[in-house]
Amino acid sequence: MIFYSILVGIGLLCLFLARRNHADLKTHFLQKQTSSNIPALEAINLASLHKMKLWKKILRALMPAIEMLGQRSGLKITGFIVVMIAVGVYTNDILLKIHTLWLPMLFPIIGCLWAWTWLLKKRRQEFEQNFPDALNIMMSAITAGESIMQSISYVGRTLNNKVGHEFKDMGERLKLGEPPEQVFNRACRHYPYPAFLFFVVTIRANMSRGGQLKSVMARLIRVLVDSRTLEKKKDALTSEARLSAKIVGALPFIFMVIMYYMNPANLEFVFTDPKGRIILYYVVGSEAIGMSIIWLLIRRVK
Repeated sequence: MIFYSILVGIGLLCLFLARRNHADLKTHFLQKQTSSNIPALEAINLASLHKMKLWKKILRALMPAIEMLGQRSGLKITGFIVVMIAVGVYTNDILLKIHTLWLPMLFPIIGCLWAWTWLLKKRRQEFEQNFPDALNIMMSAITAGESIMQSISYVGRTLNNKVGHEFKDMGERLKLGEPPEQVFNRACRHYPYPAFLFFVVTIRANMSRGGQLKSVMARLIRVLVDSRTLEKKKDALTSEARLSAKIVGALPFIFMVIMYYMNPANLEFVFTDPKGRIILYYVVGSEAIGMSIIWLLIRRVK
């Protein structure tokens, strides 16, 4: 009971963090800005020499995934944790009949890690899908004679997605007079991807020294489109291997579930006897190792 109370408390804490009221943009701008809030453009970043607290590192790593959940993210996280606890309890007490605490604890941890990685992957895929469109719109605005600040705001008004919202936020902050370095550094923390970092470096260099921004953005768009095409081609070439690996990996568990409901006596030795559980652990371990090897091989495909 104490264990479940702790997990409920963690879920309520996630709900509190997700529902925290953020300051308004104008209120944030009108607040007194100290020199420490604006990062100095020095050869050595002195702030990086200070050790960040552990909870700040964890919160910074979790915030991109929490933002992907949208509204009521805390409620969704709490519901997901409760479902994973229920699955762990059912597997532990009814299916495997182990009657231990480590399995109900392991299910929420593994489920949260899987959900975190899946949300980060989905976030990057959405960025790679929408960022070239944002660059195309921005280049069209620049070609029509708009300034960099106006073209960024135009992208924010045109695109109705997370990338467009980021451009809209950058445009509003630039209009309010916030330093461009601070605006772009905040945007880079939201999207720490090479394409976006290169875009920010190009914009900052053009704002400070000028240059052929249109030609550089055209090359960046072409590289991003080619990269997206190559990624789709790689997915198409490896789709058969990935599907076959998933089917082969799922077959033992599918047959175990079928046999459990058709004739539970056949699996009673595996689930209840200590020596039979060694077979179960071997099956789960070998499946995990095999799927990990296949995943690493597919990731190495260029």
